Amino acid sequence: MDKDRVLQWYPPLAAQPAGLQPFQSAPIQLATGGQADFEIVPPESRRYQVGTFGNSDVVLALFEETADGLRYVSADDDSGQDRNGRLDVRLVKDHRYIARTRLYSSWGSGSVALMYW
Repeated sequence: MDKDRVLQWYPPLAAQPAGLQPFQSAPIQLATGGQADFEIVPPESRRYQVGTFGNSDVVLALFEETADGLRYVSADDDSGQDRNGRLDVRLVKDHRYIARTRLYSSWGSGSVALMYW
């Protein structure tokens, strides 16, 4: 029972997360406590915004893939605030990043979108 509970809150990273392209939003339909993972491989090195859109409380976290595994880059928790999760980060061309979006709760449709630009 403990293992099931841990996996509910900390699901394993999908073998191959969906790719996220610049300036294209990816709709996410999650239940409370659900998580969606997306791969970001930036076409150029520069500062980017990574953010969610929709009526929800989310935690948005970004990791960079390294030879030693995933390395934490940044995160934003918009819980209890009237805003969306947003990161302002410098990404390096052709490096692989994983954006994780976890839904704490939603009001309205429960639909969320993720985009980077």
